[in-house]
Amino acid sequence: MAGLGFPTLLNPLSCCSVRCGRPEWGASSKDDEWDGLEPAGSALKRHCRKPTPAAGLAPALLQDPGHMETLRLAEQLLPNGLLTRWQRSWCTPENVNRYYKGRGGNPAAAAAILAQALQWREEYRDVLSGEREPSWQVDFRVLARGDDGFPIIYGCLRFSVPATPLNTRHIVEHMAAVMEAANRARRQGAFGADHIYDLHGFRLTDNLNPAPLLALVKMVSQAYRDGLRRAILVDAPCSFTLFWRVAAPLLSENTRKKVCFVSREAAVELVACESGPQASTIVDRVMTLNRGVEGCIASSFPSEVRDDDADAAEHEGHPMLRKLSHQPTRTLSSGVQSVRKESSRKPWFFCCRRRRPEPSPHGSRIEHVN
Repeated sequence: MAGLGFPTLLNPLSCCSVRCGRPEWGASSKDDEWDGLEPAGSALKRHCRKPTPAAGLAPALLQDPGHMETLRLAEQLLPNGLLTRWQRSWCTPENVNRYYKGRGGNPAAAAAILAQALQWREEYRDVLSGEREPSWQVDFRVLARGDDGFPIIYGCLRFSVPATPLNTRHIVEHMAAVMEAANRARRQGAFGADHIYDLHGFRLTDNLNPAPLLALVKMVSQAYRDGLRRAILVDAPCSFTLFWRVAAPLLSENTRKKVCFVSREAAVELVACESGPQASTIVDRVMTLNRGVEGCIASSFPSEVRDDDADAAEHEGHPMLRKLSHQPTRTLSSGVQSVRKESSRKPWFFCCRRRRPEPSPHGSRIEHVN
């Protein structure tokens, strides 16, 4: 997790810095040439016009004094004490309130974790914005959206690959893109997503490197804080007990209460109860396929959920924000596909190096699946 540390010292002079001659949001085409660095204090107090499609990333103006103070303090904790335009675009009242409310209305405490989330988003900006497509590594995707508007993230650990220094970054980027896609797939006021982890075929030897787990915990607890409604762990084998002993202490008590261990049949019933029959049918179909020889190989990454016409209109003029939700169907790289084929005919004790994918220099292969 090198490179994910964050500064903790306040920069008392950053709030006094001024960028002269900076145009208002959407006031001029020159706005696109501006580098986006400006103290949040002045930006929040300035009356902004409603951003035009050309402005694209202008944030909603914060009104709550506690939210404004939280963002001001978080900005001081960032490198150079400045928010980038990309970071500020994410600081909506809803997002800032997650941290403010989670820290009991204490702006200083909320700012500390908000600053970490903003720094994380800057580090993975190209993947989160859709500027660059990750090298898809594992079967982890937004599988469906329930009738209640909550997206369902599905991960199958049967075909997971061992994390190595060569592919760990790819795995983390894959998970980040999926988490961002789920965040954008929320509807009807849904505050987060449901996670389903299918542990059928789980191999402890493939999960000895804790780096992907630590990265996922960081996303859930910081970048997408309070975005987990329920985590359903399906058909956990005895070998998963050791893994859970390592993972459980990393989670907050509130998060651990959202985790449940169930059978495949019980998982389908639970999804049907909370998300509706259509979502449960999709989940049941995919879990059934992943218990077959080939598994569910026709997968769309990062999301199987397609935007409807209303969604397209909502994001009109924001092509960068639409990329993740409008990606064509993606399949796993050829190296990971070979993992599936070999794992289906090799015994569990076969050397994991024979099942280790090599990152493709050209990214993942694109296929359209009917």
